[in-house]
Amino acid sequence: MYPDMPLGALISLIRRNHVIALNIRLKPLGLSAGQFPILMFLSRKEGIPQETLARHFHLDKATIARAVRRLEDDGFVCRRIDPGNRRAYGLFLTGKGRGVMDEILAIEAAWEEELLAVLPEQERDDVIRLLRILAEHSILLAGTGAGHDCS
Repeated sequence: MYPDMPLGALISLIRRNHVIALNIRLKPLGLSAGQFPILMFLSRKEGIPQETLARHFHLDKATIARAVRRLEDDGFVCRRIDPGNRRAYGLFLTGKGRGVMDEILAIEAAWEEELLAVLPEQERDDVIRLLRILAEHSILLAGTGAGHDCS
């Protein structure tokens, strides 16, 4: 379909369609694709400051701040003072935030399954493994981090 499209454009096309699909599927929950990764991260590691999210996702602080503010305003996350540093705040999922995690995970898993359904099972695993390698290497090439856990 796109024989002359460069690799970066192919990856961008998949990403754009992923965002579109997530926005449609997350809308009934009052969420968007931009908030999805923050909730996923906080479900695994609560209490982190916004700066950690910005570094992890290789995004500027303002972008993360807007997404976190909306999640906070909508009741999905809250900020708490760090007992070890009274000037710092950690981010935590609220009950509402924890309550949507199973559905969010199911939405993401369904999209991945639908996308990969055109490939034989072995090729699915290979594509994911190879994309993880390329993601890690792209971070090093761009100089945006000294490594990043893509697993």
